[in-house]
Amino acid sequence: MKKIINLIVMLGAAVGFTACSLDLEPPTAIAGEKAAQAKYVTGLRNGIYSNLVTLTSYGFSGVVSAEYYTDLFNETTNSGNRGGFFSRWEIYANDQDIQSIWASYYTQILQVNYALEKANEVLQNNPDAAEDMNLYIGEFHFFRAYLMDQLALRFCQDYEPDQAASQLGLPYPKSYEPGAQLNRGTLADLYSNILADVEVAETNVKTQGTQNSKYLTVDAITAFKAQLALQMHEYGDAITYATSLYSKYPLAQSKEDVDNMWKHDTSSETIFQGDLTKTTLGLASSTTDYTNGSWQTNGEYFSFSPSYVPEQWVCNLYAEEDYRYGTYVGPVSVRNIANGWLMVKLLGNEDLRTAATVLNYYNMPKVFRVADMYLIEAEAQYRNNGDALSPLNTLRKARGLQELPASTTGEELFNEIKNESAREFIGEGRRLFDLKRWHVGFTRDGQTACSAILQGGTATYQMKREANDPKFVWPVPQYEMQNNPNFGAQNDGYSE
Repeated sequence: MKKIINLIVMLGAAVGFTACSLDLEPPTAIAGEKAAQAKYVTGLRNGIYSNLVTLTSYGFSGVVSAEYYTDLFNETTNSGNRGGFFSRWEIYANDQDIQSIWASYYTQILQVNYALEKANEVLQNNPDAAEDMNLYIGEFHFFRAYLMDQLALRFCQDYEPDQAASQLGLPYPKSYEPGAQLNRGTLADLYSNILADVEVAETNVKTQGTQNSKYLTVDAITAFKAQLALQMHEYGDAITYATSLYSKYPLAQSKEDVDNMWKHDTSSETIFQGDLTKTTLGLASSTTDYTNGSWQTNGEYFSFSPSYVPEQWVCNLYAEEDYRYGTYVGPVSVRNIANGWLMVKLLGNEDLRTAATVLNYYNMPKVFRVADMYLIEAEAQYRNNGDALSPLNTLRKARGLQELPASTTGEELFNEIKNESAREFIGEGRRLFDLKRWHVGFTRDGQTACSAILQGGTATYQMKREANDPKFVWPVPQYEMQNNPNFGAQNDGYSE
């Protein structure tokens, strides 16, 4: 995984970066007076949507690294050290992947700010374009808020309302200023800015939600608000926002429906997902490392050489009656391994394959799904001493599982919520953020069937991390600390 990610930007131009993202210029093809014309702002908007696919794709280093960092997967001898530094918790401020992830998000925020300035110029000078520009301005504010939240989830502590005014935040660029040297401020400041951007998005975006939408809608904004409310411990708001989306986005009700969600990227549950076609697969990053399958002509089946395999406790979560069994995680043909289980959820959209016997490992990134809303409600109700069992059972029943009895309460109930989150969102880069929010550590549990190919020794595949370990928060890149005298302190645990 040691590579610098190249974002695909406006009109197909690629911007590569090896240094601080705030030093980047926008593509020269859109510079000058033409950049303030409506059609060029439309081009900028298209580029931003494309870049969002890149940054939310399940193979993007910011996503897979968050998975490898937790207790969901074990590295194998097939990895070639891809993701190994995260798997072993050996990341430092000068780590190339850390620099790349940081720069990827801030580069896009810089592009959003550039587009926002140009959209405002068009709005002032061309009243005929007001409808489009107002929509774009709302979208740009939303994307800036979303990207800043993604940065905070990785590079900041979990938001604590009574501590946020002293918790470390991150620089929040609000204008296009390459090379700006901003202070990181507090976490309270950061989320105040996020909420302000969301408010602008709500005012400007009037696009009504539809299932599998590939553009921002009012429902996608509501889903994001539900996530933010849970993060910020505003449990009543989280419940209100989450439950408001249930009727329009009904849960899948069969194994076929669950299969379609991942094998064809279509589902009644999907609120907002990035768009991919056969000609735009390059926008996303491949998820090959979870499976790496090759077609066996003689037996007509795929055989796999995975770089990462689910831990034993993860495999144990999936009962055969679970509609996700065999679609998310299940037994497959692992090369030289008997009875091995893999995470097969991200083998790719079958409609985007070049041939039935060639796996592509590309799925449309599902930025917001209604299953998340049920888990948000369940957790918020639990924290609020409300009825957490009902939303949890609704999701379980929709996945083919038995409802939990009414006697499931207290810590047992919360453990079931945590297990359901692991089942449902494996491979989507969520586990690290859950562990931080729950303030729980982990002990890894190597998959028994795959023990012969596990990498790194027991210190890695039986690793234990306490909830208060400061390295649940990733380090700020060293170049940012060196080049920005106004930045502030490094995160705890990474002092030289």
